Amino acid sequence: MEYEVSNLIKDEKLEKRIVTTCMFNNVKYQFKQGRILKIKNTNLSLIEPHKVNITIKDKDIILIYFDKENLFLYNRSMPITIKTLDTLLKNIKQNLIKV
Repeated sequence: MEYEVSNLIKDEKLEKRIVTTCMFNNVKYQFKQGRILKIKNTNLSLIEPHKVNITIKDKDIILIYFDKENLFLYNRSMPITIKTLDTLLKNIKQNLIKV
């Protein structure tokens, strides 16, 4: 089985907003490029979304996104906005400091 791999187009504005939110909350982050896998001689393709790994004191949060309108926490069943992400990061940091 042969397949073709191409990069999923990044949304630079969304990534900049995520970076700003992470830097403001003083957390580590790492982006992973999304890909499109097309299986040759078929009409099948798989989309691997962009991923952002956010680390707060040994706790990991994973965001996935396809474009600016599809940002999810962990999997596609939990949509999230940048504002909600900011609130989440602040709450996690506060709870970790108390412990």
